[in-house]
Amino acid sequence: MVIYYYSTTGNSLYVARELQKAIPEAEIQSISEVLREDRLVVNAECVGFVFPMHYFGLPIQVEEFLHKATILESPYTFAIATCGVPYWGRPFMDAEKILKEKNCSLYASWYVRLVSNYIPLRDIAADWRINIRAWLAKGKLQRIAKAINNREAHSTWQLFKNFCGRYHDKWLTGQQKIDNKFLCDKEKCTACGLCERICPRDNIKRPEGSPVWEHRCVECLGCLHICPAKAIEYGEITKGRKRYRHKAIAPADLLRKG
Repeated sequence: MVIYYYSTTGNSLYVARELQKAIPEAEIQSISEVLREDRLVVNAECVGFVFPMHYFGLPIQVEEFLHKATILESPYTFAIATCGVPYWGRPFMDAEKILKEKNCSLYASWYVRLVSNYIPLRDIAADWRINIRAWLAKGKLQRIAKAINNREAHSTWQLFKNFCGRYHDKWLTGQQKIDNKFLCDKEKCTACGLCERICPRDNIKRPEGSPVWEHRCVECLGCLHICPAKAIEYGEITKGRKRYRHKAIAPADLLRKG
């Protein structure tokens, strides 16, 4: 079994690791890392995908991964979307559409509610709310692991699919402008390089120490949340708002290798 995850603030990596604890034979791999390979071959009797929702749909790199992957045999496939608000969106419908092109089916799908890292919309939830969601998620992941072990089928609500699809598509059309809103306070910036190393798209360069974005942003906000000096903002609206990383995940676990 192999579980592919996409994570820049830790939620999806945490989920993948929790599943691995419950299913010891499971191998976990970073989608951002395997996308660097020239040829991407998936060969396992059980394949999982764990990712956050981005604008009610698949993150750009998860979609790229699904299109690029060559999937051998006919594995039991499942998907888990981590999110702040479940059920709104169509991530599993979009994943299923791509998998069908490869003669595969998505047998099971679940939302796992944790914490949204999208602070341009709202501040990070209070600690008591985060703790409650973590407790509920842990129980749900135990049930999910049992269902995966038994190769059970499972579907979940995907509400307002047409609206969410249009909203997601509109976001995609403006991809080259996504990172125009990023700002770096050079007085706060310590030139530590974490923003460059966490970026899953190699979109950040530091010719003079501070980050410069190169218009290939996937809006994961990893750079904003990992900055220890809080020198990075997404426009004016994120100023004063908390940063987030799942408490079970260390910053080094999220950085690109090499």
